[in-house]
Amino acid sequence: MNDRSARPYLSVAERREVLLHAAVAVLRDGGVEALSLRTVAERAGVAHRVVSYAFGSKAELVKALLVRETSSAVDASWRAPLADPGFGASVEAALTAYASVIRGDPRLTESLAALTAFARLSPDLSGAVRSEAELARDRIDALVTDWAAAHPDAGIDVDQAVTGIHAAAEGIAAWWLATRDDDRLPDVVRTFSAGIAASAKR
Repeated sequence: MNDRSARPYLSVAERREVLLHAAVAVLRDGGVEALSLRTVAERAGVAHRVVSYAFGSKAELVKALLVRETSSAVDASWRAPLADPGFGASVEAALTAYASVIRGDPRLTESLAALTAFARLSPDLSGAVRSEAELARDRIDALVTDWAAAHPDAGIDVDQAVTGIHAAAEGIAAWWLATRDDDRLPDVVRTFSAGIAASAKR
């Protein structure tokens, strides 16, 4: 018998986190086509109305999922301040960390890329993609701004550097998913990093 009284009380934020964890599992196992409020409810072992109450719609679920997973990847890649030995080396270290994140769970990375592509083409979901991109850019901007403030003589154009790093991260992810070429990955990261450092020099 299902004893509902035995379930611990969860705040709305805690409940959303549990449901997003279930959504990740659904996405990883079944892909974009499998993701719905109902399948998330089934995976989490709760009634459909619980997911509906937490998110309201599939669009809001997708937005929350993309923002959550982007936050996780960004935090794992960019949690440390950019290192000191030259801007190019700092960017290379950060992009190498990002590459390690995407290689750590290829199935989830592929599924999230597919979800992003699907959302980009949907009028109801395109806002989720913008929220995801803005979050990543803001985090990168904060780190580059801190580095530039600590190295005023480096003459870095922060906006140019942030744009380059953000675009490079997206490009590296797409390239690696298409090729799975671990041998050439360090060279790809190094090439992007050198180009970003050169273009950001004022």
